[in-house]
Amino acid sequence: MLKLQGIDSISDAEKYVGADVRIPTNELLPPEAGSFYTFQLKGCRVFSAGEEIGTVVDVLDLGGTTVLQVDQDGNETLIPFANSYLKKIDLEQRRIDVDLPEGLKELNR
Repeated sequence: MLKLQGIDSISDAEKYVGADVRIPTNELLPPEAGSFYTFQLKGCRVFSAGEEIGTVVDVLDLGGTTVLQVDQDGNETLIPFANSYLKKIDLEQRRIDVDLPEGLKELNR
């Protein structure tokens, strides 16, 4: 839930339906230990069994399912953002290690 100064009624709020709320990075609260903001994943290189799959170009919210959009030389792979696939996220190294089910990369081609 979010309360914005100067928006005090539903009719005031309706003017902003669909609008993006942006907060400067330096004003964000630090995430809890082991957590992160999804925008921090953009630009991370993604690896599966030591093989580079590509780079995260976007984090998509598909109505209840979050998906990493990974690109390598124009080849896109969509990886569900689920603990069963994500093995390690290292923001300092800009690296994400995943364990993909067989056929997922080919499914995206």
